[in-house]
Amino acid sequence: MKNLTKSILATALIISASSAIAAEGYSIAKIKEMVCNMDDNTDKKINFKEFFEANVTDNNDSYDVNKDGYITAGEVALEMKEDLVDTINELRKHGVSEENTNATIESELNAIESESAAIIATMDTDGDNLVEPEEIKAFQKQKFAELDKNKDNLISKKDLTSKKHQLYTYKKYQK
Repeated sequence: MKNLTKSILATALIISASSAIAAEGYSIAKIKEMVCNMDDNTDKKINFKEFFEANVTDNNDSYDVNKDGYITAGEVALEMKEDLVDTINELRKHGVSEENTNATIESELNAIESESAAIIATMDTDGDNLVEPEEIKAFQKQKFAELDKNKDNLISKKDLTSKKHQLYTYKKYQK
């Protein structure tokens, strides 16, 4: 669950596999697959439109649970709790003791409220405790720019596997 929480916090709401590449230790093959999945025009590069569509428009994991166009800390907390259920099932599947599973549940439930509020605060530029579509787009532009290491307005496998990207991502995830 800690890796999931770091991933959620790092992408600050929108589940974006590309943002977590180095932290998750993905292989070159996995990176290539992620680029390919986002690459609508098959040029082996991702432009902002493709990035945004993959992370927001076409993403079935939207945190806007009630579909009102805004994302709240409560909606993020609900999604995090649903992810915790999946984690619990995985722990049990792998034979983790009930004592350790219960400790994980308690720890994560205690952290969810503050983490969901922090996610909203990261994206909420106008301070109304809601993340509006414009704020999502601005945040995604920022994430895209961070991934586009050579600043050519495209994300390629080279951007995501560069030493500079890996060092930046490693430092970011250590906070």
